[in-house]
Amino acid sequence: MESNYALLIRKIDEFIRKYYKNQLIRGLLYSLAALGTYFILIVLLEYFSWFNTGTRSFLFYTFLAIAVFIIGRFIIVPLAQINRLGKIINHDRAAGIIGKHFTEVKDVLLNTLQLHRLELNSEESNDLIQSSIDQKIKHLQPIPFSDAVDLKKNRKYLRYALPPLVFLLAALLIS
Repeated sequence: MESNYALLIRKIDEFIRKYYKNQLIRGLLYSLAALGTYFILIVLLEYFSWFNTGTRSFLFYTFLAIAVFIIGRFIIVPLAQINRLGKIINHDRAAGIIGKHFTEVKDVLLNTLQLHRLELNSEESNDLIQSSIDQKIKHLQPIPFSDAVDLKKNRKYLRYALPPLVFLLAALLIS
């Protein structure tokens, strides 16, 4: 059977994964918008200007560098963080984010994490600290921490990603 504290940590870890999944979705939309718009701009410039080979090479390698940067920053980094690779937010920072969303949690979650660290660093067994931790965890148990991240809020970023995508699909169908 899992201890109360282990359940609390599992719920915080679920929140962290959903937090990075939200960043990944937003990053995909940003990437589609930025790279699609930049690609359309380059194609239109080339269509109307007939650049020489050096200018075309410059535009191509610039596009490639920007694409690598955007995909790395907005897609690969959140994917790595979902899989706990690289630097991720710690439980204290996650508790702060959760506390901003749920007013009834506020400092209780952070205080519980700090009490647990205090208990681990204590030389002797302290039943008072443990009972305080258990009481705070029972207060926090019914709260779904992962609800602090609303994935549906990413719909507002569709307005940036859809126009370049629709334009490219229309151009493919017309040609």
